[in-house]
Amino acid sequence: MRSLAELVSLACRLFLAGLFLWAAHDKVWDPATFAAAVARYDLIPLWLVNPGSVLMAWLELVLAVCLLLGLATRAAALGATGLMVFFTGLMIYAGLTGAGFDCGCFPGQAEHPAGYEAAVRDALMALPALWLLAWPGRWLSLGGSPRSRRQRLEYKL
Repeated sequence: MRSLAELVSLACRLFLAGLFLWAAHDKVWDPATFAAAVARYDLIPLWLVNPGSVLMAWLELVLAVCLLLGLATRAAALGATGLMVFFTGLMIYAGLTGAGFDCGCFPGQAEHPAGYEAAVRDALMALPALWLLAWPGRWLSLGGSPRSRRQRLEYKL
């Protein structure tokens, strides 16, 4: 049972890492396009659009790297969960206002408008992050406290 939980944790980590890498790629390397997508929601003052969109893009990239390497997995999962809850709420807001524009979530997703479908998608994508909050796993992970690594070494000896 323990190895199955480790396998599921690894799959969740890699899925989320790939998801956030894919999402962050265009946002980090083409911040103007992402800033325009953020501005369309008309939720924050215009002077906060550029710094907010850059911060969001880099946050996604840092979370992706942490998840990929298994560094601070539980903290990265908490960040991913928070972002997915935020995105789900944003998509519900877009559905309520009848936005109908590209959500700006992923590259080349113009055929997926912001709204209720995107909210369901984002809520489902939060499930692996919730799993990692409970069972972060250690397979192929560089993380873990020095104490836990020492305990594993002592156990093997």
